[in-house]
Amino acid sequence: MRLLFLLTVPYVRKHKLRSLLTLSGIVIGVAVFVGMHSANQTVAGAFQQTVDRIAGKAQLQVTAGEGGFPEEALEKVQSLREVRAAAPVIEAVLNTGLPGQGNLLVLGVDMTGDRSLRDYDLEGKDDEVVDDPLVFLAQPDSLIVSKQFADRNGLERGRRIRLDTMEGPKDFTIRGIMKTEGMASAYGGNVAVMDIYAAQLVFGRGRMFDRIDIGVAEGVTVDECREKVAAVLGGGYEVDAPATRGRHFDSVARGLSTSINLTSLFALLIGVFIIYNSFSIAITQRRAEIGILRAMGASQRQVLGLFLAESGVAGVAGSCLGVIAGAGFARAVTPRLSYLVTEVYGMQQLVEKPLMTPAMVAASIAIGVLASLAGGLLPARNAARVDPVKALQKGRNQVFGEGENRIRRLVALVMLAAAGAALAFGESNTVFYTGYMTGILSLVLLSPAMALWLARALRPLLKRLLPVEGALAADSLIQAPRRTSATVSALMLSLALAIGFGGIAASIYTSVTRWMDQVLNPDLFVTPTESITARQYRFPASLGPRLAAVPGVAEVQAVRNSRVPVNGTPAMLIAVDLARVARRVRVIAIDGDAAGIVRQASEGKGVYISDSLSRIRGIARGDIVTISTPRGPLRMPVLGRVVDYSDQQGSMFIDHRVYLKHWGDDTVNIYRVYVAKGHDPGAVRREILTRFQDQRKLIVLTNAALRRFILDLTGQWFGMTYLQLAVAVLVAILGIVNTLTVSITDRRRELGVLQAVGALRAQIRRTIWMEAVAIGLIGLILGAVMGSVTLFYNLAMVRRDVAGLVLDYQYPFAMAAWLLPVIVLAAFLASIWPAEAAVRASLVESLEYE
Repeated sequence: MRLLFLLTVPYVRKHKLRSLLTLSGIVIGVAVFVGMHSANQTVAGAFQQTVDRIAGKAQLQVTAGEGGFPEEALEKVQSLREVRAAAPVIEAVLNTGLPGQGNLLVLGVDMTGDRSLRDYDLEGKDDEVVDDPLVFLAQPDSLIVSKQFADRNGLERGRRIRLDTMEGPKDFTIRGIMKTEGMASAYGGNVAVMDIYAAQLVFGRGRMFDRIDIGVAEGVTVDECREKVAAVLGGGYEVDAPATRGRHFDSVARGLSTSINLTSLFALLIGVFIIYNSFSIAITQRRAEIGILRAMGASQRQVLGLFLAESGVAGVAGSCLGVIAGAGFARAVTPRLSYLVTEVYGMQQLVEKPLMTPAMVAASIAIGVLASLAGGLLPARNAARVDPVKALQKGRNQVFGEGENRIRRLVALVMLAAAGAALAFGESNTVFYTGYMTGILSLVLLSPAMALWLARALRPLLKRLLPVEGALAADSLIQAPRRTSATVSALMLSLALAIGFGGIAASIYTSVTRWMDQVLNPDLFVTPTESITARQYRFPASLGPRLAAVPGVAEVQAVRNSRVPVNGTPAMLIAVDLARVARRVRVIAIDGDAAGIVRQASEGKGVYISDSLSRIRGIARGDIVTISTPRGPLRMPVLGRVVDYSDQQGSMFIDHRVYLKHWGDDTVNIYRVYVAKGHDPGAVRREILTRFQDQRKLIVLTNAALRRFILDLTGQWFGMTYLQLAVAVLVAILGIVNTLTVSITDRRRELGVLQAVGALRAQIRRTIWMEAVAIGLIGLILGAVMGSVTLFYNLAMVRRDVAGLVLDYQYPFAMAAWLLPVIVLAAFLASIWPAEAAVRASLVESLEYE
């Protein structure tokens, strides 16, 4: 501890900027980790919070997937003595159309039995609305809203509000205002309650309920009640506690969580490399100080402890700052993540502000300190082992010994062989990811040698551009490979990971575009909302014939998609008239004959699934899957696998007649409309809107508009790539500033001699600028090469753990080309301050420096 105060504190005071750069590596890593995990937990927590508050006193909930179930199920549940109360519920979100208010969570309930499960604590005399349920039932336009929503919009009892319904815009009357507590505080206070039968009309649910909330009778355990309810309903229903819906959220959004974990790991790795770079440079600069300590009798353990203590203190300070920065980062990322969850998965939640729990803060600080210690361990170890005589020799520690190079190369080759063996023979995730990390580390170990080779290769080019300045810049890199390699390694890793993610984005764009060309060929798509992923509003089956009667319409295909339990876990089920669709769409089969698969499925002999669902769930052709339906479990064979990107977690196709038989639900999510030859799709679209604008809520999307929506959603999903690019550029700036600062300090005498013999300040500047640009180019070249390997592994990760997608290898050449000017410019900007410091230093002090 004494050494820490005697040696470290004066060094930090003398080199404030360099110490700040060291802290920045920890701050960046912890900030991204905190921001991403806070945003993820906030979105998941918002969903769970809404579930818990809306559930009220309900101890169990009956569901049958998103499709709902017929009303008859309610009578069966209410007949059981183990059930104290059973209330049907329809829960959906609609756009208010009010400026700045966004969505409103509407709960459709049967007021005659719901009050025993949920408290409607209304203001003033509003209690009479729920005290006499018949008043509420007799007025189907009744609406109860939360006090927050009423206050934000200047609403009061008796006021009318217009909402979009499946029957067109309708006015609803505010019959009561709930106080700000309990259920009324769910969904950010944007909550409303209406009669359940009115909700069936508003959302086009037909004679279906979304769920039944159950209160258990006195003297009966929850497990006993669950068993009785499950027995009376049959195996097609799920009877669980309300909290189970949160587990379903985790299951559905598994790919998103995996992506966030990978991004967080990326940020922490970059932070470790920045710390390693900073401490390597600091130790290099203090080699004479270390030599004196060792010559005076300091043990290796004392020197090691000194530098580990430095990295630990820096880790604590940087982690605390990183938590603060991460809170701001989470505030910016959370709305975007919430939008993705809603649009991609259809999981409705309203996020007010990021969630920062004490446990998350403590874990983030601990991870930041560990990352700092990991980054500082190797430099501290090297400092402890330094030879006092060599440490006092100027520049000696910047050169790798031939023996050290041979050991590095040998270890790297052994690790490369191990990574190849793991890739070829490893089936388990443990072996695969061990091989991945081993391969990355082997390339990192080879980076100093590769950087030295590239520096020598660049020397003729730099010399040709500017003979004196170019030669001096290249020689500085060649003569001090240890100093250069730390920065190059950090830059290489960050660019490689960015290119890897960019390659995935490019591959998915290509695959999705190819799929849309083959499958999404209707001219128009009629949907209840602007979002094709929303499944809360539904059309009646009667709309189909009316659309087909519009002049210019050649064919109309109904699509019903719903997330239902398949083998006990939610999966997207798509019900269509498979034979009709196959006449218009070319199904791409992974295994088996596409025509035969579609024919058998259209005859109700089985289902076919997307390749992604097959890989995520481990379902193969010929397997029997169990699909939960309101009329009992439906066991169907898997006829084959096809290419499909309808859902991020995979999809399953069933014929619409089979769906009608087992779900008793003829509602429709989307109508695919083909326009007859010789007719203008735009004119047909306008005719549809004109005919139905006053009768019901519908949106008519053109083929081009739907494609834009899908590609935009895909772009949102991979928006984190731009974050990684920003981190990569920041790494370049921080690392190059550090490296050039040390380079100038090491060469103060050399630069002073150059000025003394007539070198102009402009020449010194250009020398340092060229050195910085050369470092950026070397890092970019190595990053581009390493990115090709990273992309290969990332594609394997997507196939194995994220989305089950088999993507073509597509190197992002456009991104790599775009990175060239960005990194060169970043390197140049990073060199401006060190260059000015070099030319403005005292000539006398520079000549005296040794």
